[in-house]
Amino acid sequence: MRASDRGLSPVVGKTLELGVGVLFVALLTATFFGGIAPDYRAAVGTELGDRTLVAAAERTEAAVPPSDVLDIDRRVAVRLPETIHGDPYRIVAGRRGDVSTLTLVHPDDRVGGRLRLGVPGDVAVGGAATSTSPSWIRVDGENGIRVTLGDGDATAEEAR
Repeated sequence: MRASDRGLSPVVGKTLELGVGVLFVALLTATFFGGIAPDYRAAVGTELGDRTLVAAAERTEAAVPPSDVLDIDRRVAVRLPETIHGDPYRIVAGRRGDVSTLTLVHPDDRVGGRLRLGVPGDVAVGGAATSTSPSWIRVDGENGIRVTLGDGDATAEEAR
């Protein structure tokens, strides 16, 4: 071994250790962002969508007055998360057959669903709310009880 080669082996050894460390971090990053993190994020989005739909259904059901109330006109605010899984969404109220339902409509097919509302059969339910603007529920009792979901500055008549 020559005198000029004496300092070379610690430098080569530390460079190899550093290379192995960088390769390990790169492998972990690729594993998390390539497979584990997107699946976890999708699962969280699905769970948040379910909880949002249940919360909106509970607010809608709670806004309906008892059956002996004939004249009512009130508006209740509904707080919704602005995005689920990074995208805005809509909650649509309506009837499916003779059952009142709320539907969460999201660009990702894994997020969303439909929920049956526990309201009396003679209560008309309709309208839609978008997550990006303040949402509300209007209960109107002029010609039977009508529950309308809306958002922003739209009136209940526009949301129907």
